[in-house]
Amino acid sequence: MASNQDSSQDLFELAIDRLESDQYAAAIENFNRAIEINPNYTKAYYNRCLAFLHSSDYQHAIADCNTALEQNPDFFEAYLNRGLAYYKLQLPVAAIADFNYFLTTNPNDFRAYYDRGLVYFEQRSYQKALSDYNRALELISENNTQLQVAIHNDRGETYLQLKNFELAIEDFSRAIALGMEDANYYCNRGYAFRQLNKYLLAIDDFTESIRLNRKQGAAYVGRGFALYKSGRHSEAHIDFLQAAEYFRDYGKMQQFHQIIYLIKILRRDSPFTSKALLT
Repeated sequence: MASNQDSSQDLFELAIDRLESDQYAAAIENFNRAIEINPNYTKAYYNRCLAFLHSSDYQHAIADCNTALEQNPDFFEAYLNRGLAYYKLQLPVAAIADFNYFLTTNPNDFRAYYDRGLVYFEQRSYQKALSDYNRALELISENNTQLQVAIHNDRGETYLQLKNFELAIEDFSRAIALGMEDANYYCNRGYAFRQLNKYLLAIDDFTESIRLNRKQGAAYVGRGFALYKSGRHSEAHIDFLQAAEYFRDYGKMQQFHQIIYLIKILRRDSPFTSKALLT
């Protein structure tokens, strides 16, 4: 007959399989059962924390990290994931404190720099975010393509905020070149091109962004402005109408009214002929 220890281990391994298969509810259920058998199972609390993080249940994720650290204060991975949960709950001071503490013993772990960079970006501390993204890119494995792409995109967005559009374009281009067809990357690069008055390149990027994801307002707005600046007023009008429809359909009424106001202003100076958006 299997011992309780053996049973908790079996449940733990089953939970890990579920976690790695993105079956988070099933993983949590199996971690729960493992912990019922062995309440001192530190790794079960820590890994259940991961499942809670993926399920956007950040309060329970923090509670599990706390328990794991109570049982083993040297379980530093818990600081990393608790910091991420604090970040998701918009508690930047607590998040940064956890990332800083983690880095005292893991100074070459790119994850903490990247996650801390995300927090600094949200705080509008763009130079600090940039420094952390740079360090993360220095440390990350060349084989970790997916996270390289994410960091390049986030660093590109930081350059946008700093109005360094050329470097932003380099980062977005790198993200695209690494093989990730993401509508946001093209939209972001299109915005940078538009800021540099490179309207044809901007239009191409916004068009590709829309091809990849037709349900987004930012790309229609961006392309609309680029078209308007290129003298293609009727096409711009159609894009602004598409953007307004998107914002209305998704309940983003402030943006909706802003676009409608913009259309009214532009129509005073442009030969728009398309039918007005019905409200």
